[in-house]
Amino acid sequence: MAVPIEALFVKNRLPSGPSLLFILLYTPLGIVIFLLRLFVSLQLFLAASVLPYNTVIRSVVLRVLYVILGLVVREESVEKRDKSCCVITTNHITPFDHLAVSIVLPCITPSVYDLPAALSMLLCYRDLGVTQGREILRTNARTYLSDSRNPPLLMHPEGATTSGTLALMKYGSWAFELSGSVLVAGLRVWRIPLLQIAPSVLGASWAADLCYMLFSPVTVFTVRYIGEMRRGESETPEEYGARVQAATAAALGVQATNHTVADKVEYMKRLAREAAASSNPLLSPEVHIMAQQVQEVLPHISLDQIKRDIVRTQNVDLTITNFLEGNIPEPIPEPQPLSPSPAASTGQMSLPSSSSSSSSTSITKATTVQPSTSLGGAAAASVSKATLETSTSLTSPLKQTSSLNTAADSFGKSAAERMTSFQTRKEQLIQNARRKYLEKHGLQLPESC
Repeated sequence: MAVPIEALFVKNRLPSGPSLLFILLYTPLGIVIFLLRLFVSLQLFLAASVLPYNTVIRSVVLRVLYVILGLVVREESVEKRDKSCCVITTNHITPFDHLAVSIVLPCITPSVYDLPAALSMLLCYRDLGVTQGREILRTNARTYLSDSRNPPLLMHPEGATTSGTLALMKYGSWAFELSGSVLVAGLRVWRIPLLQIAPSVLGASWAADLCYMLFSPVTVFTVRYIGEMRRGESETPEEYGARVQAATAAALGVQATNHTVADKVEYMKRLAREAAASSNPLLSPEVHIMAQQVQEVLPHISLDQIKRDIVRTQNVDLTITNFLEGNIPEPIPEPQPLSPSPAASTGQMSLPSSSSSSSSTSITKATTVQPSTSLGGAAAASVSKATLETSTSLTSPLKQTSSLNTAADSFGKSAAERMTSFQTRKEQLIQNARRKYLEKHGLQLPESC
């Protein structure tokens, strides 16, 4: 059964349930231990810098100091350890795996950090040009291995950390192009069951992992030697790496997968997108897709306004109805005409061509009514002003709906006729929009429509 990529990593540093209670009770003591170990770490660096490299006394002193820091290393199948191999491969669980291996088997690992030379030597790092490209790394690694006096080169072919409890990621082939034989080993990390603090979690920095290691009572690294493995005569580096991966997985009791570092990076990006979508629903891909469906029916509505209503309704049909009927918290932007009318730039009103002459005559007559025709002076002026405002407000809807073939045949002479025409064209717009949406998505048109 294939192991999903998310099963290879731990997302939460602290456990849930009763175990969390034990961690809370331990916290005051853990803070005291953390501060004491910070002071001891200074002694560790001083001892490592003074004592000669690759000597027994240095190894013993470092091992004692690491135990004080809570880092304990155990060895299994020591009889399979071959010190003649110049390349060592292990799986990758924490950023401090190379320190644990270097305690029992002096070695160095390519550095991915820009550290001073002295500090890199103390942390068992060597700058081989990892950040400069794969070819430069191969060249520098071969140059380093050509000197037999240098300690072995420790490689993590997985290329990234995993939980190490369920499966291993695919081993990269470049690590097996450097030498025809490698010493294969597997790593396990153990902590007290009552204080199950994850050694490393997805996306955590090495500083966070270091702080939690100093906070925890003890962190036990178990190095299990699998033995020397040589590359076959007709075996490619990919096949050689797959064979080493299978042997390591079998020794650790886990599965071997084809997931790569690129898969882990893509998984982390997906988690980041989901976290952003949960904090801001407007960024959700589902909301974006639904908003695009609404905009296909109502292209004059902005996508941002549609998304706000989609977040509220979670329904495409309901959002379309809300915009058509005006049941939205924000005003609906009115669609612009295809080309501006020359009269609009001079402050004059323009009407559809089919009724421009008759409507202009009606408006002119309405605005030039003499006060003495039917009403008294003030009343007549009020009626004339109201008639002019009504006529002006109707020109915009007529302009909007002309492009949708819902323009009236003639401009109503009375307010009642114009209101009836307006309601008829509004209903026709709603029916056209609903019918277009139903036809586009292959839905059955209800009889009421």
